[in-house]
Amino acid sequence: MTAVLIARVQTFGGDRAVAEVLEAAGSQRSIEYLSDIVNWISYDEAIALMRAGGRVTRHPQFARLVGEDAARRLNGSPIAALFRSLGSPENVYRQIATSSTKYSIVTELQTVDVGPGFAEIIAVAVDGFPRDADHCAWTCGLLTQPTILFGLPPASVEHDQCAALGAPHCRYQVSWAEEAPEVSTESQQVSVLSGQLEAMKERLHSVFETASDLIGADEITDVLAKIIDRAAIEIRAPRYLLAITTPGGQLHYHHRGFDQQEAVGYAETILQNHAQALPEEWLVVPVRSSRRDYGRLLALHEAGRRFFAEERELLEVYARYAASALDSATALMDAQQRYGQSSALLQLARALADAGTSGEIASRLADAVLGVVDCDRVGVYLWQPDHGELVRRAMTHPGLERPEDLGEWRHAPSPGGPLEKLLNDPRPEPMFIDANSGGPVLHEMSASIGAVASILVPLVIPDQFLGLVVVSVMDRPDRLDPMPDLLNRLSGVAAQATTALQNGRLVDQITHQALHDALTGLANRLQFAEQLRRAINHAGQHGETVTLLYLDLDGFKPVNDQFGHDAGDELLIAVARRLSNCTRSADTVARLGGDEFAILIAAGTTPQDTDSVCDRVAQAFAEPFATTAHQLRVGASLGRASFPADADDAENLLRRADAAMFNTKRARPQSVRRR
Repeated sequence: MTAVLIARVQTFGGDRAVAEVLEAAGSQRSIEYLSDIVNWISYDEAIALMRAGGRVTRHPQFARLVGEDAARRLNGSPIAALFRSLGSPENVYRQIATSSTKYSIVTELQTVDVGPGFAEIIAVAVDGFPRDADHCAWTCGLLTQPTILFGLPPASVEHDQCAALGAPHCRYQVSWAEEAPEVSTESQQVSVLSGQLEAMKERLHSVFETASDLIGADEITDVLAKIIDRAAIEIRAPRYLLAITTPGGQLHYHHRGFDQQEAVGYAETILQNHAQALPEEWLVVPVRSSRRDYGRLLALHEAGRRFFAEERELLEVYARYAASALDSATALMDAQQRYGQSSALLQLARALADAGTSGEIASRLADAVLGVVDCDRVGVYLWQPDHGELVRRAMTHPGLERPEDLGEWRHAPSPGGPLEKLLNDPRPEPMFIDANSGGPVLHEMSASIGAVASILVPLVIPDQFLGLVVVSVMDRPDRLDPMPDLLNRLSGVAAQATTALQNGRLVDQITHQALHDALTGLANRLQFAEQLRRAINHAGQHGETVTLLYLDLDGFKPVNDQFGHDAGDELLIAVARRLSNCTRSADTVARLGGDEFAILIAAGTTPQDTDSVCDRVAQAFAEPFATTAHQLRVGASLGRASFPADADDAENLLRRADAAMFNTKRARPQSVRRR
């Protein structure tokens, strides 16, 4: 609240206006303190600041505007991502009792009634925090904003009963439009979807800033303190505590919001008790790596407040960073004389901290390990659970300019084989392979790159196998003799890599969700528009043709009307599967929304092949589609347009294909039958 209040006053009248507000409110805080969203202030000071802000700016709705600003400030934060994951504004308002704790701890909000387009909410003051008219207006501002997370206009809020004026509680009547206004152009649609993607990416922004803090700090105490500060930004709670024990049993703790004596008591409690035995307002996660269990990280709410399940996942990310920092510190203390090797491990950590997706992490890891271990080649193999295969994602050595020349390598686990053993019992112990040791599969992996000896370093977390780092030499196999020094360095590599890969998988997941249709798994409008632009740019530079097909189902609405929306969803999934099967891997199939699909035929395709794809797409609707309870027969109106013959840019090409589809639909009767 204070950060956006200061920003609004500063926009109105600069630093002079801010100073006037602080003086009028009697606040002794600095502008820097009030602008830091990690910091908390008292309720009385908050009310005084809102009143002073209204007087200085002379705006009658100042407190309400600050509430709107506060919610908008959180639109790109993990909190907004948690709200968006609830699926609809109704669910956000329905969960208001939990979600309100992300903004304030002085009021209990309760949902009286909620339905499509409306919600009735009451606010009851917590003992010691009487309702104030400005705080009520601030709450009105907050309640207008959840709809924005779903692409809708701000909600309307009527505050028809106010506890500040003598009512038993405050009552808010919230209403909103159930459908977003129609977007007029393709570029506007892409802009909306791009904004949603950026908001999802923001969920991990502070996580990666924590990685930079971890690398940039000189002292482990500074690293741990920064991890606490970052966690406080992402998971809004008044108090945090990181409690760790040394191998000798000595307790160390870092905290925010506790006094020293309290911190010791809470530290002992969370270390001695299982998390499930603690109150629900205690969010406790382990600070643990593959090397050891260091302690616990605690976020603490007021009594009776609860956390979202997703907040546990976020706090676990910060706990893993703390464990990674402690792993690095322990390794450095154990081997101070090996300065060069430690420096290489830090370079590895920097490289991993800058990466995003799991593929990027694999490439950075392969490049960086060459500086940690005396070897000739490094390969990174990641386990793909969706396909049940181990896939080579990166390969490097000093003289290898084109890693793709090595070809693709993937392997499915065989019964009783080493890969199946790792999946069933993930262990971090490295495996040594030379002419006399290792099984057939491991020999194949090593021999495929011409190695005379290799060490396989499993990347594992408790009960989960993530992949392998394969360190190989082309000559002098004694360089990889499994001596303690080498194994320690490889353990350091694994500790850094597992943390990065877990975060990389989260980036993969969020990126996939942002670029794919949730129902069918096809590319969504955002991804399709970007691929279409790239294809046209490439085709324009190389004198090639780009062909676009636009499809709209004929007779889809009667399916929903007659058999229900579940049957309609099953039909859309079946159509998506059949369209994918009748196109080529180089083509892109997308669901643009509703029952509209598009197919981008890869640039450089010959006219004959293009006609073949179009024929297969048209024939895809000749047979009925099987759903759980019905055999449904629908048709499709198909429009076709090509660059550069029909249009000279992506937006106009899509518009021409849409128009061609519409002309086809006008000339075709629509029908649906059940068999």
